[in-house]
Order: sequence, then structure tokens, then C-alpha cells
Amino acid sequence: MVVNDIARTIKLRLKSSAPRRPPRVLLMGAPGSGKTTLGNLIAKKFGLVYIDALNLLHGEIASKTDTGEATEELLKEGEPVPDDTMLKLVQSRLNKTDSQTNGWVLEGFPKTEGQMNMLKELKQTPSLIVVLQIDDDIVYERHEYKKSDPVTGKVYNLKGLSELLEEEVLARLVSREEDRYEMVKGKLKAWKELLPKLEEEFKERRLLLNADKTVQVLAESISEAIENPIC
Repeated sequence: MVVNDIARTIKLRLKSSAPRRPPRVLLMGAPGSGKTTLGNLIAKKFGLVYIDALNLLHGEIASKTDTGEATEELLKEGEPVPDDTMLKLVQSRLNKTDSQTNGWVLEGFPKTEGQMNMLKELKQTPSLIVVLQIDDDIVYERHEYKKSDPVTGKVYNLKGLSELLEEEVLARLVSREEDRYEMVKGKLKAWKELLPKLEEEFKERRLLLNADKTVQVLAESISEAIENPIC
């Protein structure tokens, strides 16, 4: 495992165009604000490690670990996963060699004030906090058109895209539990409750962006902030 981490570290560092001090980018925003797309794009550009807290959970579930079995039902019901469970998963990933050496982009954590305080205790202070702002109507619309491919695991937004997909793929797409209106409503409420605390805690490193802009425009703004850090 250690050898694999070192190999990944060397590979990322060789292609990295990031500043010498490894960036630590925290991506925050309402559900459907485009965090995943932007996170992957920025991580690839700068050779950073992309970390999605929800994917860490899904990995535990797929591996049938004790943590995975304990949280699988919570996710299905839309119930919150205990803060300490999320902390252990995120902390473990942030402490890996590639994350420490190359820097990271973190999405999906923190989602509560408790998790925000836990992140501070880890002494893994983000160098940049990107907050994606988006209207509620757009949030609901984006989730309404989201479909998942049970074969590949890919998620598609079918608005304006359905005609580009192969018929075989289109026929097997399914709606996700997490995209139901009530589930999205709950996530949006939680986000709005966290936002003021988040802005106050990280105001010196915060970058506010309007999420209805194109991915390219948003990526350029984030890239500029990474290359010219405020502090």
C-alpha cells in the first residue's frame, strides 16, 4: 500500500503544475452546483488528489466493511452519517502520502458544523475554500434531469444530452434515491444552515462563485486563486 502511494505521488508530482506549496482546496456548494465536475477538472490540471467524501463511503459499502454496512441504510433513507464516521474516512485519505505531497481537492466534507470543527482539529487547513452559489430553482431542475447508469456508475444530466447518448445506454438509466425532491430539499436546507458558519470561519480564504456560469469560466477563476493564493 505504501509503495502504491509513493508511486502515485511521484506520478502526480511529475505532471503537476501546482505552486510549490501543495494547495488544499475545499469545494463547497448546494447539491447540484457542479462540485464534482469542477473538482475533477481542477485536480487534473494541477496534479492534485481529488477526494469525494461520499465516494469514500461508497467504497466502504462496496468492500462490505463494518463502516459500510453501518452506513448503507442511512444513505438509502437520506439520514445523516455520524460526524465521527465521516471524519475517520476523510482523515485517513488526507493523511495518505499522495495527498500530503501533492495537495488535494475535497468535496462533500464538511456538511455540518460539527464536521467543520473536526476539520479544524485535523490541522489540515484549506488554502482555498470555493463556495458555489446557485438559485434553488436551478438546484431542483438539475436533480430532476439526473439519471444514473447502473452498469458504469456514471451520472448524466439528461437536459439537452439525451439525444447524444446511445439508445442502449439511455434505456437502462435510472433515477437515484438521492435525487428525489424531498431528499434534495433536505440537503439544501442543511447547506443553507451551514453556509453562514462556513463563510465566517473561512472568510479570509473564501472564493465566492456563481455556479450558473460555464465550467470553463469557473475553472479559470479557481485556477487563478490557486496560482495566486490570498494567504
